Amino acid sequence: MAQPMWRKIVPNLAVPEAGKQWKLALEMLTVGRIMKVEVVVAPAGIPPEPGEWRPQEFAEVCSADGDFDGTARGTRPTGTPLVASAPLGALIARIGGSTADQTVDTAQTPSRLIFAIGRKCIFTVPASPLGSLFLGVNDDPTRMAGVTGRLLVDIYEAV
Repeated sequence: MAQPMWRKIVPNLAVPEAGKQWKLALEMLTVGRIMKVEVVVAPAGIPPEPGEWRPQEFAEVCSADGDFDGTARGTRPTGTPLVASAPLGALIARIGGSTADQTVDTAQTPSRLIFAIGRKCIFTVPASPLGSLFLGVNDDPTRMAGVTGRLLVDIYEAV
């Protein structure tokens, strides 16, 4: 398969939205479209963008890949992250549902799909579920709104 050409459709989206669990990234996704979500890392930029944030009660900051080695979290209890396959503190995405949804939908035909993004993710928009793209931190839902700092995220579609 040839490498796609990318068109940036959302530049420098700040995640999270202060005091909110989910940041609305795109109002509606197009079925079958290939998308790329990428964290902006520019430590020499003005202002610098280190690509790090601090989930609630973490001792240190972590990247969008999360606290994969357990050092940033310190002695904080782990809780139950929404995406079990990704570390606490990782950038995650959800397709479908609403800004109020706080759980993974495990129904035969889910109304929302939650998956890890990390520093970079390319995915094809599924036929189901339909809906908006939301971004947030992989954490226990009761702590998702407590992130300090932010990540800047660019979102692209293949053309």
